[in-house]
Amino acid sequence: MSIGEVKAALSAAVNAARAGQGVFDRAVAKAEAATTAAEAVFHGSRHEEVAATRQALVAARAEVEPTRRRFDATMHRTAEYLTRLG
Repeated sequence: MSIGEVKAALSAAVNAARAGQGVFDRAVAKAEAATTAAEAVFHGSRHEEVAATRQALVAARAEVEPTRRRFDATMHRTAEYLTRLG
């Protein structure tokens, strides 16, 4: 594989990560809207399934920022490597 091919593959990887981040952000927005609607329905409930669902939603929400950071780090590090390649 030539340097040019490596650079093209890395550029494609950055573009794919950027597109993936966009898909992820749209999914998060939809999940947040669904969570808000669910919380309105669940309000005041003490049912164990509702409690389990709330815990699952909290756990999912806790993964959003780490996942965004991984997308950002991937794009940043790959772009840095591309810069070093010239």
